[in-house]
Amino acid sequence: MAEVSELTDTIKAHVDHLLSELESSDSQITPTVRAIYEGGLEEQFSGCLTDRIDKLNKDIQVRCSYHYQGFIDCVNELFKMQMMVQDLKQDITRGDDLIQSSSADLISSHEQLIACRVELKNMALTIQAMKLCIPVLDMYERLMEELHNKNYYSAIKLLGQLEHTYLPPIASYSFAGIMKQQIPKILQTIKEISRCDLKDFLKIIREKSLDIGLNAMWQCHHIMNTDIPADRILGRKPKDIEDGPLDFLNFSPIYRCLHIYSIIGERKDFFREYHEDRRKQADLTFKFIPKEEDSLQDNRDYFCNIVGFFVIENTLLHTTQGLVTKSSIDELWEMALACLGNLDQLLLSKGNKPQQLLNLKLLLVLLCQTLGGFDFNVTKLYKLLVNLYQKYCDSLQNNWKDKFKEAFGKDNYSPIIVDTELELKEMMGCAFDVMDRSGMTYPAQLPFSIMVPKVFVLMEKYIESSLQFATHLDLSQTEVDDLVRKSTNELLTKTLNECLLDLIKEKNLVLSQIVQVSVNTTYLQKYSHCMESFVSSKTGCTFASTTQVKDLYGLKMFDDVTEESKKQIHVKLTQKIDEFFELSRYNWTATQARDIPSDYMTDMLTYLTNKFRTFTQLERRVACTACQEAGKHIANQLLEIFLDPNITQMTRAALDTLDQDVIAYEGFAIDEPVQGIKKIDMLIPIQPLRNVINMIKQSDYDKYIAEYNNRFHSNQHISPTQLARILERFLDKESKKFSLKSFTLTKSDKEINQLLETVIKKLRTLETHDSDSTTPKMIARKLSQIKSY
Repeated sequence: MAEVSELTDTIKAHVDHLLSELESSDSQITPTVRAIYEGGLEEQFSGCLTDRIDKLNKDIQVRCSYHYQGFIDCVNELFKMQMMVQDLKQDITRGDDLIQSSSADLISSHEQLIACRVELKNMALTIQAMKLCIPVLDMYERLMEELHNKNYYSAIKLLGQLEHTYLPPIASYSFAGIMKQQIPKILQTIKEISRCDLKDFLKIIREKSLDIGLNAMWQCHHIMNTDIPADRILGRKPKDIEDGPLDFLNFSPIYRCLHIYSIIGERKDFFREYHEDRRKQADLTFKFIPKEEDSLQDNRDYFCNIVGFFVIENTLLHTTQGLVTKSSIDELWEMALACLGNLDQLLLSKGNKPQQLLNLKLLLVLLCQTLGGFDFNVTKLYKLLVNLYQKYCDSLQNNWKDKFKEAFGKDNYSPIIVDTELELKEMMGCAFDVMDRSGMTYPAQLPFSIMVPKVFVLMEKYIESSLQFATHLDLSQTEVDDLVRKSTNELLTKTLNECLLDLIKEKNLVLSQIVQVSVNTTYLQKYSHCMESFVSSKTGCTFASTTQVKDLYGLKMFDDVTEESKKQIHVKLTQKIDEFFELSRYNWTATQARDIPSDYMTDMLTYLTNKFRTFTQLERRVACTACQEAGKHIANQLLEIFLDPNITQMTRAALDTLDQDVIAYEGFAIDEPVQGIKKIDMLIPIQPLRNVINMIKQSDYDKYIAEYNNRFHSNQHISPTQLARILERFLDKESKKFSLKSFTLTKSDKEINQLLETVIKKLRTLETHDSDSTTPKMIARKLSQIKSY
């Protein structure tokens, strides 16, 4: 029971606590109610709640009973106050009526005053509105005037003030809204007009670039004071050479456009449009279009336009902020360099004359000097000039090739005779100093013809012309000297060499002319080193290396000409010898021998003797070779005549006649027709024929047969078959008698005939045995025959 009682007290205390929370809480009672229902305390809570209500009712009754008397007293006082209020109301009503009657006029005046004050207020508001609107209208009127007067920069400022300062206070007015809508349109109109102004300005600078560039190049030439013939290259000189780009061109349009675009916040768009249009102009300006006939005026305009283009860009670089930058100019400069770098390729396809290329070079040099003064990198252009130098030299060499040929055509191919040393000096030019004049008396005959001094004079002019292009190329003195030496070397070893070769190969030249050309070539080669000192005197470089000098003026520079002259001399001599041999008429059946050579042989040897006398100035090696070749050809022709298979019969008298011609040639050879030639060299070619003639005369056939297998035997040029045919010519075909009846023989004709027939049979046998040429011995013998021949 004690536990049940304790549990009941606990529940009651909990319920009382919940009830206290309900009484004291100003928030939601949902948590308390939930706790009652979740705890199953509905009955206990209901009982406690009833008890609390009853207790509170009792407290209320007690308090009401305590204050009841005071309430009664208050009610009584209220009734008394009601009487007093009614009296007061009546007094107030009477006072109100009195006031109403006395203030009727005042009220009327007051209403009129209120109406006046409303009017005043409206007038003040109107005046205030007018004060706000009139400046806006004035500003708008000024804006229209500025637009009409094309003062777009001022108009842009007025638009900014109108939009941000004047229109916001009157935004409620409809006309202000209309103005606000017009502002973007006006800005767009100004923008379009500014764009047109930019286009017009770009068109103007395109037209003025030529004058600006020309003036800049004249200024540079005046400052640097170079020896370039600017009057001829640049043409007309500006009236005031000190004028700058700002004197030729009004830059205010582009400055104004730049400010306008900056104000409207489209500065970058303006930069982009300007650079796009300028790049298009650059494409047109930098592109070099070669014409069928290049003129100095066209090339001058081209380079002046380029210079003017970059002078304008450089001016904008220093007078604007951000419109033109160093990087943008560098990009355009690279474009220009790319186009200018193709000049040499474009010129390769055209036959430009040297003067045209020289003018082009001078214009390029002026361009480099002018733009170099504006801090442009012109190194590539100077490299281009070095490349153009080779093109110029090639063109120059083509001209000089014609001049060489003209000089050769006017040559009389005769030695020169000079009367005084002064005449010789004027004639020879720089070659005068290297000539050996010791012991020379005047008038003097020179070994070479007028062609030699003309060639040296042409060489001097070529070097001077070459040097004209090699100067002002930003090269050191040594580099200029190297260029000129290389060009001169090409002229000597290629152009002049080819011209001399073509000259020697001409079919209409006679032998004496070819000999004179060979002599001229010898002296050209001998004196050619004078060009070295001439180049040094012109370039001012006296320290050229020995290797360069040898490369330029080598001793073998005209070897091809020398060899060709030897060949042509041989050809001409051979042709002349063949003409004489065509006159030969041998009677192989003659019965009476001649004791003198044939007429053709005498005339031929006389002709050769006279010709060889003119070889005294010819190089000894060439003269000796020509003489030897002539001797070989004569010997071969005589041997060929003797071995002619069409000859079927021959007499002793005919053999003696041929022998007389051989003796005449041998006498000619022994007399040394050319100084310094060895007799043996002239006699060796005729030796095979001499051996055969002697063998037939002396009937010494056994020696031939015995020595046949010897690879070094003296008659190896005559085969057994050939010798057999020669011997058969001396047999009488009808009587079978040997026709050498006049020989002093100790045997009878029949024995001689039998002997020769026996020899012929042996020779046939040797030939048959020799046909097996596969044995090493036979091969060696054949090779030795070919080699010795």
